[in-house]
Amino acid sequence: MEIKGFVPTSLVDWDGKVVSVIFVSGCNFRCGYCSNKDLVLHPENLKSIELKYILEYLGNNKEFIDGVVISGGEPTLYSETVKLCEEIKKLGFKIKLDTNGSNPEILKEFFLDKNLVDYVAMDIKTNFEKYKELTNSDIDVEKIKKSIFIVSQFPEYEFRITLSPSIKKEDLLGIANYLRENKVNKSFFLHQFSTESCINEEFEKMKPYSKDQILEFHELIKNLFDKSGIRNM
Repeated sequence: MEIKGFVPTSLVDWDGKVVSVIFVSGCNFRCGYCSNKDLVLHPENLKSIELKYILEYLGNNKEFIDGVVISGGEPTLYSETVKLCEEIKKLGFKIKLDTNGSNPEILKEFFLDKNLVDYVAMDIKTNFEKYKELTNSDIDVEKIKKSIFIVSQFPEYEFRITLSPSIKKEDLLGIANYLRENKVNKSFFLHQFSTESCINEEFEKMKPYSKDQILEFHELIKNLFDKSGIRNM
C-alpha cells in the first residue's frame, strides 16, 4: 500500500466533522467515470507520502481535527490499511472508511470485528445486473450484496452512488428498492458526476445530469431512506 494523497483539512468528506483525508493508490475496479485516474492507473506518477508525516500532523492538530477519512483507490485491498487504522486509533481519532464493497470478508474480519472503523461509506456503482460492465471487472455481485449487509452493522454508515450518464432512473430505483427491502436504508446519497480526469476519456465528453434532473432523481428515492441527500451538485 502506498499513500499518494493527503488533505490535511476537509469540511466535505464527513458530514459535520473537520477531517484529514488519506488517499491510497490502486483499485480493482475500472469504472469509466472514475475521476481518480492517476491514483488508480498511474500511481507511480504521484509522489508517495510518508505515514510518519501524516501521524505527526494528526498528533499536532488534535484540537481541531475530529477524524480521519481513509479513501482511495480501494483501501480494503491492503493489509497495511489495518495497521494504518490502528496507528490513527492510538492517537484518539475516529475513522471513516470509503470502500467499493468488493471485499466483504476483509470488511468484517479486519474492520468490523476489530472495531477499527466508526463510519463506512460504500459506493454502489449501479444495478447489480450491470455491475461487471460498469466496473470493467469480474466482480461477483454476491460479494457486493454481502458487503451491503456487513456495512449496515457498523456504528454509522451510508451508501452512495455517482450519477454518471450511464445511470438511469430504473438503475437507481433498483438499488434503492433493494436497500429498502433488505432494511439497510439508513442513509443514501447521490453524487454528481465529474467530467475531469476520467479513467475512460469518453466520459469526459458526456454531459452531466442537470441540477433539475438530479433533484428529480432524489425525489424518486428520498422517501425510501431515513436520511438522503445530494452532494457535489
